[in-house]
Amino acid sequence: MNLWNPFPDKIALRLDEASQVDMVLGEGARERGAEAHLIDPTLPGVAYVRQETSPFPVRVRAAFVSDEDISAMVESYAVGSSGSEVG
Repeated sequence: MNLWNPFPDKIALRLDEASQVDMVLGEGARERGAEAHLIDPTLPGVAYVRQETSPFPVRVRAAFVSDEDISAMVESYAVGSSGSEVG
């Protein structure tokens, strides 16, 4: 394990400036297609990932669950609710 690089895989969510892309993902990441500074604010969960084994960043999107969705799940699955009981 390289002690100078304890986190070899890099993730860049939406960034403010183009120069930050290379700072987060490594030199040349923006030239290889990472455009984290251009991620639309209306796209939660979109990011660029660069793994230690490849210099090429990959655009990814994580699942997004809104606060409203979480509240609805809590109500639906709460013990004693009209929905299914857990336990």
